[in-house]
Amino acid sequence: MITRVIREGLEGLVLKDIKSTYEPGKRHWLKVKKDYLNEGAMADTADLVVLGAFYGKGSNGGIMSSFLMGCYDPDSKKWCTVTKCSGGYDDAMLARLQKELDVIKISKEPSKIPGWLKIVKNYYPDFIIRDPEKAPVWEITGAEFSKSEMHTADGISIRFPRMTRIRDDKDWKTATNLHQLRELFRISKEHCDFKVTAGPSTADDNKGSSGGDSTGSSPSPSSNTSAAPKKTGKNRSAKKFFSSSERLTSSVLYARGEGHDACLCLAPPQTLLDIFGGVKLFLPASIQDADRLRRYFVAYDGDLVADYDAASATHTLAPPGEDSRAQRVSPSWIWECIRKRRVVPPC
Repeated sequence: MITRVIREGLEGLVLKDIKSTYEPGKRHWLKVKKDYLNEGAMADTADLVVLGAFYGKGSNGGIMSSFLMGCYDPDSKKWCTVTKCSGGYDDAMLARLQKELDVIKISKEPSKIPGWLKIVKNYYPDFIIRDPEKAPVWEITGAEFSKSEMHTADGISIRFPRMTRIRDDKDWKTATNLHQLRELFRISKEHCDFKVTAGPSTADDNKGSSGGDSTGSSPSPSSNTSAAPKKTGKNRSAKKFFSSSERLTSSVLYARGEGHDACLCLAPPQTLLDIFGGVKLFLPASIQDADRLRRYFVAYDGDLVADYDAASATHTLAPPGEDSRAQRVSPSWIWECIRKRRVVPPC
């Protein structure tokens, strides 16, 4: 199940009692994500260079608390953006970074963007690193590699990034470059590495096992002559179950042994683009079809802001307040952005 969910490009699973209801502040549901598996060994990581920084908000207002991470492109001889990372730092580290990072304040002004950096307007930083060849290298870990037209490393980005290690043993030459990042992205999307291990098999398990390839498999000693039709029926049910997903083009159910091991190997997913990366939207509950709009906006990497924080929004579906600089948009704007696979002018 977790394999199928992740191959579909979704974040993960929530495990709960079938009769359990959501209660704010309670922690009786369990979240399972790719980067939680095997003690984090299944997470996607890259060693990226700090290229810039952004002012924080709230308790981190007035200091650098989010950082623009990127990689070097050996072909164009320029630096590309990969992700904006604001997780993995404690207060002590943030305080140290204010002094240690050699940055120039540019206040997001286009004229001050250096020629060595390929970047789109949405990610113009408040500070730019003075010399990327002397910048620190950090290991950035995320839920998965994703596609975002807002980033210039061939559109490759990292979803839900966090800093997990300072790579003092690396410099800009040994950090992940664009060629290596492409390969990491390809491996992450094309390989099925999840393995579900079951306990000791029972007679029922053996009856439900299916080889799934043209050579077939010999029946277990506990099987009887009536096992064949039962296996066929269960195999049909499994195929029907996996073909029910509209977002998968094909899937293969593969089982090995006597019910001990099973692996779901699925076709490459249709990766969701990070269309709304960097967009903060205020979407009131009173808007028609608000729940559906929220689901699609968040799925394409949008950031929803709460009522009390509406002033921080970059876009709004409600009349903007006097102190707000948000652009007024309509529900059709969200669908138009998704259709064109990029952020379009307000409509």
